[in-house]
Amino acid sequence: MGPFDKLIPRSALEGRETGVAIVLTVIWVLLLVAYGAGYFGLFGDVAEPRDAALLEVLFFLIVLILPIALVWLMTAMMKRSFEIQDEARRLERQVRDLQAGGRPQAGVSQPRIKDNRIEGLQERVTELTAHVKKLESAIQSMRKVQAGEATQSSFTFEGEEEEETASTLDWSDLIKALDFPRDEKDSDGFRALRTAKKDENAGQLLRAAEDMLNLLAQEGIYMDDFRPKIAPARDWRLFAQGQRGEPVALVGAILDEEALERVEARNKRDQIFRDAALYFLRRFDILLRSLQDSASDGQIQALADTRTGRAFMLLARSAGMFG
Repeated sequence: MGPFDKLIPRSALEGRETGVAIVLTVIWVLLLVAYGAGYFGLFGDVAEPRDAALLEVLFFLIVLILPIALVWLMTAMMKRSFEIQDEARRLERQVRDLQAGGRPQAGVSQPRIKDNRIEGLQERVTELTAHVKKLESAIQSMRKVQAGEATQSSFTFEGEEEEETASTLDWSDLIKALDFPRDEKDSDGFRALRTAKKDENAGQLLRAAEDMLNLLAQEGIYMDDFRPKIAPARDWRLFAQGQRGEPVALVGAILDEEALERVEARNKRDQIFRDAALYFLRRFDILLRSLQDSASDGQIQALADTRTGRAFMLLARSAGMFG
């Protein structure tokens, strides 16, 4: 067990949330049916007429439906919490493996960023831990509502609104950050990187890119070796809007067969590589969507021609996004 397992032990309900919800639903329905049958005289003499029969039926339906809805809402929240805990444990194990000696050999790492992998993974574990605590707090509040201890609850979750928030970064800083500092003396590049990491969307993408570039370096794949023909900005905008396949094939401008074969082989044998690639592709897509409306054609093409953009072209092509 790692530190994260000690912080949040596995719950006895993990993997059984749906079954428990079904059992609670069936029990509640049976109880309400039995109560209703007795209340409306189905087990004895015909019930006396009631002036407010319609209101009684409406009240009965509310009492039937509301607790069931709360049970299933809590079930969905618990399942999401368990998924985040699993992801955090996986990342925490990856951090331990890297600290134990899993660094790539000398000469097989992307320049200037190989020492940031552990830091990036640790930051992501911290983010997931905070998210788990927020979810657990929401679940506790929901339990209070169900028990009648509260009448109103308002829940705010991180992760959804961020996808719709456009970056407020200066474009020159963003491009320099996505291309990463050129060497140890590139003070302007390091300044841009620090600035960009303060932006939520750009920061998450940069951490994912650092991890991904180092994993690619383990396969001898370096972004500086590629000189792709950048697709027109129109194609990138269509891609950001959800278009896939042949109409946007020019976006996947890296066609190096050897590199694609190495990526495909690593994907098949390495779950960590596969997960990191999917996460990186998602973060790049989120940033691209948030910027497409405000960016000029030249800015979009400049973004695509960074080290991060080239990694996206390669991995998106390998993932079959262009047919």
